[in-house]
Amino acid sequence: MESVPEQFLSLGYQKLHEFPMLDPMLGSKPKSKRILELDALRAISCLNLLLFHFTYVYANKYGFSSPLGFTFPYGKYGVQLFFMLSGFVNAMTFVGKRSVKDFMFARAIRIFPSYWAVILLNVFLLSYLPLFHWQLSAGEIWANLSTMPRLFGYENFEPVTWTLQIEMLFYATLVIMMLCGAFKNMLKSLMIMVTTCLLFCTCASAINSSYPDSFLSRPLWIIENVCYMRNMPLFAMGMLLNEIKNGRGNTKLNIAAIIYFGVVFQAIDLRDHNPAVTVMLFGLLTACAWGKVPPLRFKPLLFISTISYTLYLFHNNIGSMLIYALEDMGTGPLAAVIIATVLSIAVGTATTIWFEQPLTTRLRGWWKNRKSDQDFATPSASNSKPASPA
Repeated sequence: MESVPEQFLSLGYQKLHEFPMLDPMLGSKPKSKRILELDALRAISCLNLLLFHFTYVYANKYGFSSPLGFTFPYGKYGVQLFFMLSGFVNAMTFVGKRSVKDFMFARAIRIFPSYWAVILLNVFLLSYLPLFHWQLSAGEIWANLSTMPRLFGYENFEPVTWTLQIEMLFYATLVIMMLCGAFKNMLKSLMIMVTTCLLFCTCASAINSSYPDSFLSRPLWIIENVCYMRNMPLFAMGMLLNEIKNGRGNTKLNIAAIIYFGVVFQAIDLRDHNPAVTVMLFGLLTACAWGKVPPLRFKPLLFISTISYTLYLFHNNIGSMLIYALEDMGTGPLAAVIIATVLSIAVGTATTIWFEQPLTTRLRGWWKNRKSDQDFATPSASNSKPASPA
């Protein structure tokens, strides 16, 4: 007989999968075609960030009432894995399979409802709770609602959402590549883009080091961030891995380019990622892409993958508030972290089941009906010709 936790996981996983695929990158796919190991990687990336924020970041930003006993300072690797995974799965579902309108709509309904909900929640948290002490302005609120506050000179209300800015810019890149026909020669297109990143970041770093107060500093910063140049090689690595997976292009050249992209990433990286870890993470992604890591088909990991987006969005500020409140009531730091983790997962599950999924399903249905109505209203070529005279 299953234990209560196992019954909860089974019920939750079954309930979550009554709806279409919920990943912000993957879109809807038949369940039989899903690579479960990739779902597990998304869950691992999310849990990595949660542990990083609840231990290392909280200890440095707010401080525990007594020593926690350990910290987990490896959050940057969860982000690195996520960007490589995003490059792979977006290429897998977008190249040659989606129209630009369908792609943009799928991303919008997946990203914005839950994101806007967490931003509005954080307006309350940051304004009224003593842990944060943040006086908000209308400009900050609108900038955060756009997903790109840093481009407007503001900080993210929810710190973890800085990655969404990069993700949204990556989506824009995919659309531009599709419109320009760049997918027809993926290797050439990505080589040009990544090499441009290398040259630009090298020159920008040299200029900023030699002339720190130069009038060029701000324009260079804007270009670098709008083009997410420091992270572009990671997405490119994932996209070329998808080319190899699907037998497109020259495999040897694609492998060589992936190695080159990894070297470029390390050369322009500002976060001191360990090259050996980069190689290990890409190797793990490769093994998962071919479905060669059965232990990752662990049901709790697959359950977390289904709520990973809302868990990612809601965990940091809410979790920090919970840890602060629990410690204030006399709970030890380790117990406070564990309770905050459990409650964050509960919030992510509830938000996914009762808010995100029903809304996403309705919006998808509206879009499908709208397209059907447009197709019906548009006369076919054969019917649009004028009738011949009798």
